[in-house]
Amino acid sequence: MKLLKTLLVFILLLVGFSGYAQFDGIKKFMSERKAKKAAKIEAGEPFLSILAGPGYTPDNGLLIGGGFLYTFKTNRSDSLIQRSSIPINTFISTKGNFQIGTALQSFWLEDKLRVNARLRYSNAEDNYFGVGIDNAENVPLGDSTTAYNRQYTVFNPTVLMRVKKDLYLGVGVDLNNTHVTSVNPLMAQDPDYLKYGPNNFNSGMLFSVNYDSRDVTVNAWKGWYAHLSTGFYGNYLGSNNTYQVYEYDVRSYFQIHRPGNILAFKFYGRITKGDIPYQELTALGGTNALRGYLIGQYRDKTGMYLVSEWRHTFLKRDDTLSKHGVTLWGGLGTIAPELSEIKRFVPNTGIGYRYEVQPRMNVRIDFGVGRHSTGLYFNFTEAF
Repeated sequence: MKLLKTLLVFILLLVGFSGYAQFDGIKKFMSERKAKKAAKIEAGEPFLSILAGPGYTPDNGLLIGGGFLYTFKTNRSDSLIQRSSIPINTFISTKGNFQIGTALQSFWLEDKLRVNARLRYSNAEDNYFGVGIDNAENVPLGDSTTAYNRQYTVFNPTVLMRVKKDLYLGVGVDLNNTHVTSVNPLMAQDPDYLKYGPNNFNSGMLFSVNYDSRDVTVNAWKGWYAHLSTGFYGNYLGSNNTYQVYEYDVRSYFQIHRPGNILAFKFYGRITKGDIPYQELTALGGTNALRGYLIGQYRDKTGMYLVSEWRHTFLKRDDTLSKHGVTLWGGLGTIAPELSEIKRFVPNTGIGYRYEVQPRMNVRIDFGVGRHSTGLYFNFTEAF
């Protein structure tokens, strides 16, 4: 019996030392990787971060998402130029929905030239409530009322040239294609759907004026951003439809007391004119605009929203910034056929967690609450 106890104590000590050694090995590996990452980023070298995890959105249901964040400097010897970034996000959900997308932001020639591009493909079960705020609030969600299947592709490259300090002129192209594969009985009788049918290809030229005094575009702590743009779509560019889009996007960022404690505001509006298909109407909801609402539940020719967000990065014991943070936001949004016909606004609020994967570049997990819906979102970089 005494021998057995001695053997048990020896085995427990052996397991404990083994576990401690493994844990110590993991800590050593993580420490070395952290130092290697810091050195590469400091030297202006490219770096790739990879993350994956579960999520839930009102549009897609339960999902498994993954992401890559690739950053680089277009000129390693330029200590002032921002790091360019290519975040790639993808997911597959329990509904069978699949999406992959990226949004390049790149800075060239001492920031005299910026090249941005947005690319997304999705094959998903979506919901169509019709056009207008009354349909959005009165048509019940369901397989026979709102559910339909569609494939959607968008490619939107833009080139911005600096003409004065913080002032840029931009030109770009917007190519998008919608292919509806199945509809519900209510949608099959909807006049806006019947007018444009299941297949729509739209192409347009975009022209913009941008003022940007933000310190870091993907996660600003201070500065202003103002974007005014017009888009002209027509058959002269191969588009199935002829319409115009007018968009404004104004953001401001204020540091409160210390770095990493930020108040951010965004006021966004989009007005469309002409023969615009239902898929390209102004829509609320999704991962960047009034998080928590089904994207496209609220859609019409005119829409706007205002969001205010508090972003707080926690401090370490030595009062330096940690990698962890929290976000709280609140907002209001509305849609209407015209500005003069705005009836009412819908509320939005939420809370989020932030983890810094590269300097001033976060992965975010947001839980948004709408009037009758909620959503959990997983993404790289801030919502705005």
